[in-house]
Amino acid sequence: MEYQIDITKDIFKAKLSEKITFSDLDGFREMVKRMVESNSDSNIVDLADVEFIDSAGLGMLLLARDEISKVSSNLTLKAPQGQVLRMFNVARFDQMFDIVEY
Repeated sequence: MEYQIDITKDIFKAKLSEKITFSDLDGFREMVKRMVESNSDSNIVDLADVEFIDSAGLGMLLLARDEISKVSSNLTLKAPQGQVLRMFNVARFDQMFDIVEY
């Protein structure tokens, strides 16, 4: 997993790419830590460039949601595509996250 962070006007944006798997746990935790520390009102995780996610990756997104909710902020998942979108549908992520398709 690769990621880029952009923080502007109370919005934390993380653009992820490649794959999100168990081997990315440490990097993902670091990103979530930075997200929480930013105290942003809105947090967006852009998944448009993520080609693959496994069950551990889904769990990491749930972890991010839980950590963000502790600081009374929100988390939006943006533009899941292909296999990632199929996994979200199977896991019913639409009921657990705000997901935008653009």
